Amino acid sequence: MKAIIPILRNLNELKDYLEIFLKKLDFNDNFESFESTVEIAATSNVTIRNPLTFIPTKYIIVSQTGNGLITKDTTEWTKDNVYLYNNGAVTVTATIIFMR
Repeated sequence: MKAIIPILRNLNELKDYLEIFLKKLDFNDNFESFESTVEIAATSNVTIRNPLTFIPTKYIIVSQTGNGLITKDTTEWTKDNVYLYNNGAVTVTATIIFMR
């Protein structure tokens, strides 16, 4: 999200404007990251293209449907791809944020 700061007459107006703007920021606005929604079959892995210019080191599952356990796959993450594995017995659909 980009801020376009209007002409403000005093510090109180700036404070009020920033307070409103900062409340609208979400997680992705604050980190170099990308979000991906994937479906992973039971006891299978999935390859996800990495659009970042670096290799992510962390991930957060922000939404999941299905009773599975999603972990990093044994394949090393690269600048091109990241890999996850579903250790569960059912197919899982998950939205994941990858970050530095």
